[in-house]
Amino acid sequence: MVSLERFQELLYGSASNLTEQNDYLRTLIINQTNKTFNFDSEIYQRHTTAETVLLITAYSLLGIVSILGNLLVCYVIFKNKRLYTPTNFFLANLAISDLLVTLLNVPFNIARNLLDEWPFGDFLCHLVNFSLILSVYVSTYTLTVIALDRHRVVVKPFTSRLSKTSSLLILLGIWLFAICLALPYGIYNTVEDVTFFVATVRRCRSRYPSVTYEQYLTILTIILQYCGPLTIIGIAYGRIVHTLWVRTHVGAVTECQQISQAKAKRKSIKLLITVVIVFAICWLPLNLYHVLTDFHPNVQVFHYNSRVFFACHWIAISSTCYNPFVYCWLNDSFRQEVVSRFRWCLHRFFRFYPFADLELFLMRCNCRKRYRQESMRSTTRSSLGSSGREVNIVKRDTGASNSTDREEAIQVFTNGVAPNSHGPFENEEMQDMLPSGVLVIQALISRDGSDDI
Repeated sequence: MVSLERFQELLYGSASNLTEQNDYLRTLIINQTNKTFNFDSEIYQRHTTAETVLLITAYSLLGIVSILGNLLVCYVIFKNKRLYTPTNFFLANLAISDLLVTLLNVPFNIARNLLDEWPFGDFLCHLVNFSLILSVYVSTYTLTVIALDRHRVVVKPFTSRLSKTSSLLILLGIWLFAICLALPYGIYNTVEDVTFFVATVRRCRSRYPSVTYEQYLTILTIILQYCGPLTIIGIAYGRIVHTLWVRTHVGAVTECQQISQAKAKRKSIKLLITVVIVFAICWLPLNLYHVLTDFHPNVQVFHYNSRVFFACHWIAISSTCYNPFVYCWLNDSFRQEVVSRFRWCLHRFFRFYPFADLELFLMRCNCRKRYRQESMRSTTRSSLGSSGREVNIVKRDTGASNSTDREEAIQVFTNGVAPNSHGPFENEEMQDMLPSGVLVIQALISRDGSDDI
């Protein structure tokens, strides 16, 4: 009762100092409750109906697109043994990690916003945050490995190729390293009651041993999850762009072929630049948000501002929607596999839409591939055949793999678009890992001088 009278005196009486009122309120509530309360840095924000609808719609669209896109990537790769290459293992791992990011973010964030609290218990509080950080690290490091693999193939095409075993060991190392980095986020998370002036809610919160520990962890995360990978990806793709830009054409080509190769070169460079920009833009806002919440002197301006957080969070998670498109769908080989796998679905679509021409659609999917195959054959024979060696374009023949022990595969990179017709050799991975626009010509030169195809 005395406390209430004192509060009324401060509110309506002569005491008009806002600082004194705030100090008294803080002391009053902290002294009279055992529940956690932070008057300055926590603001109890109830979303309006419009904000709730916008948030649910945005996260739902993100989840649907990400799940469908990444499931499609996994399905196409795992259902086709011809695609069991080191590069496609990386792409499948990227799709799996992006699926985990989506599944561990979208449902829980929608529920948390609808309920304005964390209703899932202490175990899921630990597990969800640990799994989320784990999958983000795995996704980021997989993107980095893909960039390094592309760099190795394009800039140093004569180096030894990654074996399937090596690629799987690399992926195992990524997961183990990511687990170590994600452990603190799972250990120091807990559910606690947070008392606001108008309500008491349960929140899944991070409670670190000290503020300094939290700041060091934030710096380490930004370096290992954003700055470091972005630097490596940028340098790798920068060198690839430089290599493609200065690379000369092989042999005598027609004017039409030169135009086609120039267009493909520009497409490759734009795609590689897009990869770097998408990664940088998607993860920059969320990392800046964490820096501000941990290091800004006026923390309450930023901390626990759910509207700002969810905007930054949505942008970061949206990268899971772009990755299947940027890394897979723009690859000619992958796109052809999707068309062949879902041809029945296309027939149904064109049956319901009679104005669309299925044959024309399929022809457009294949005409560029066939044209560039013929262009590649003529260019290769005219440029390499004059050296006295018999040069053949590798054809898809399951029996050809028996001759790999005595044949040396020389990769000749020009500026066309990778054809879909290639051999079953281990360097079949090259076409799958390269962005659309980097032509891989396999000139098989037998060590004993034979003319085997």
